[in-house]
Amino acid sequence: MKILKHDDSVVLPEIITIEAQMIPGDVEREVEVHIVTPRLGVNANTGLMLVSHNWGGTWEMCWDWCPVLANKFNLICIDTNYLQSGPYDPAAGVYDFGLLQAMDCLRAMGEVRKYLDEKGVIFNRRRNYAAGASGGGNVSQMVNKLAPHTFGCIIDLCGMPGLTDEIAYGECLRLNAGYSRDPEKTNYLAAHMQEIRDFGNPAHLAIQYQCNPDNQVVIVHGVDDDYCSCPDKVQIFGNMLRAGFKPEGYFITPGMVDGIVVMDTGHAIGDRAYIIAKYGQRFIQEKGEFVKLVECDDFDRKSVIEYPVTGGCYQIDFSGVPTINFVEA
Repeated sequence: MKILKHDDSVVLPEIITIEAQMIPGDVEREVEVHIVTPRLGVNANTGLMLVSHNWGGTWEMCWDWCPVLANKFNLICIDTNYLQSGPYDPAAGVYDFGLLQAMDCLRAMGEVRKYLDEKGVIFNRRRNYAAGASGGGNVSQMVNKLAPHTFGCIIDLCGMPGLTDEIAYGECLRLNAGYSRDPEKTNYLAAHMQEIRDFGNPAHLAIQYQCNPDNQVVIVHGVDDDYCSCPDKVQIFGNMLRAGFKPEGYFITPGMVDGIVVMDTGHAIGDRAYIIAKYGQRFIQEKGEFVKLVECDDFDRKSVIEYPVTGGCYQIDFSGVPTINFVEA
């Protein structure tokens, strides 16, 4: 970890860079992380929250959200400039779509935890959350999948519904992740690559449920969203219910638009920081009947999580710096 900006009056640095997992065949890379500490400082009940921006955006798009959530809910907010942040050009290669992007965010969370431990700062290790909009909603779902013991609650605002064929091959009106169906091409989308990015995969949800049956997912999605399919997200919501989870789904219709926080039934929805607060507050606040906590997360467990896929399995290893790898059968 390298510290780029630090006010000595605050326990945590404001901006750091961390070492990220290499893209296969590529060079080493670093990722920037923006950290917002609650205005009143860190205490024994302060939790951690990953806050993630949209596809095509950068970490700066969440800089206004973080103080709202940090101060309202006593959370250290971690905003990561993950892989392929910024404008995306399919001609430059395929879009990662939540895999290494989620690992970037988990590594950022791990570095914050490590820093606090090294400084002897006590925080609440059971209060771990994630939230994001659009691409950030997808990343929030993916960190929840890849670290299944870790999060009490994640809040997905109008997020992509996994790497569907329509998005993977550019068959929808708005999004094109740049993949090909041709096995001879370098941008070929193998079955295992698509399966691990599907956070509605029934077999994988069963594994997640075994790890953390009390995990809470909150989905807020406009019924007229023309970027990220609402029907696809409804299907994922159903898969979560069938797996045993109790997700909350708010599929925004015209009657739910209040003109204050919720502004429309499309992709934008409204004021995203306050939508996170509005629909997630029961689960992420400091105290209350419905607050979601974890017993022991993947970092402290030093877990190795395995998800079976076509041709092998994906392993997510928390015994050191979090790493993901595909292991062929």
